[in-house]
Amino acid sequence: MEETEFGWSLLMVGEDQSRKLADLTNDLKRPYSSTGEGKQILSGYSYWGIEPAIAWRHACHDPYYPVGKDGIDSFAQRWNDLWPALAGAKYHYVSLGPGTGDKDRTVLQTMQPSYPEMLYVPVDMSAEMLRMCLQPIRDLPFIKTFRRQLLPVQLDFSDDENLDELHALRDRLMGDEPILWGLLGNTAANFEDDFELIEQLASLLRPQDLLMLEVATTSELAADVPERSSTEYLRSKAFCEFVTSALHQHTDLPINMDYVEISGKIMEPRSVMIKVIYHHRDKDTRVTLPDRTVITLRRDDTIRLHLTRKYATATLHDELRSIGLGVEATADTTWAVRGKPYRFGLQLLLLAKGGDTGSGRSAARDLFRNG
Repeated sequence: MEETEFGWSLLMVGEDQSRKLADLTNDLKRPYSSTGEGKQILSGYSYWGIEPAIAWRHACHDPYYPVGKDGIDSFAQRWNDLWPALAGAKYHYVSLGPGTGDKDRTVLQTMQPSYPEMLYVPVDMSAEMLRMCLQPIRDLPFIKTFRRQLLPVQLDFSDDENLDELHALRDRLMGDEPILWGLLGNTAANFEDDFELIEQLASLLRPQDLLMLEVATTSELAADVPERSSTEYLRSKAFCEFVTSALHQHTDLPINMDYVEISGKIMEPRSVMIKVIYHHRDKDTRVTLPDRTVITLRRDDTIRLHLTRKYATATLHDELRSIGLGVEATADTTWAVRGKPYRFGLQLLLLAKGGDTGSGRSAARDLFRNG
């Protein structure tokens, strides 16, 4: 690989892809619902395949999609603000859901010169996303000698069994050496139970490790925040094409972009939840699924395509502490919402094992869970 200019990349495949396809198919066979509570495409499957991967890259560079484009453009400043809390230690870097790879490039540019032996392990359910995330780092000045320290791992890290294997892989690759784990791009917010995912990932942390978490934020949970949040996503044609891309790739349903609906709901006390659904307003339609079975998509049936959130930062920090994660440092980027006193933004947090671990249950946690 070091003796050729061809863009080779190695990939460690960690699970049975046919089983994942069966899971996706079963989710598309769920019962009728006019509100997005039945058929669904879960988070990892939104990026699974070449069409969704390309559509995601386009969305992330769309100026009408600030969580994506502004998130990438402003990441270097947040990282630079956070870096002093990391400087002085030598970390390997494991990136969970690396996305386009632009943010990881910034991280590697800073970390590798001070620790040339570091390993970079991007982990994603989508092999195509892993291939894409390596593209921005191919022109780094140290890439020729760094290639042997890249190990992309195809794995659904939201699966408990897979996390056990990731534990074992970590121990074999890095032993007791410190690791910086990254969960960037508001990825946690895309999962049904976002904090259960973070709590699962926290099990990977040892005292010498850190977790870098990036989330979308709102300074207030005002009554009109759900509408403003939804508009922020709906105005991006590229984002709407991304959320329908998995449906287009895995079924033969003719996509009508006018059927894409985005709505928000305040989940007191910690976030606004934004739900994207495909609302089939046409006549009953026969749809072929990945296993070649045919279902009838009835008029007004829905398919949930995407789920995301913006968090209120104060309560976010409280909940992180309630699952045993201490906030070591934060860095923020915010932007004004036209005509409103509140601001939307992105926060980068550096987390370590610590805080109130308790018994795993508390009044505060119950309050957050119910919200």
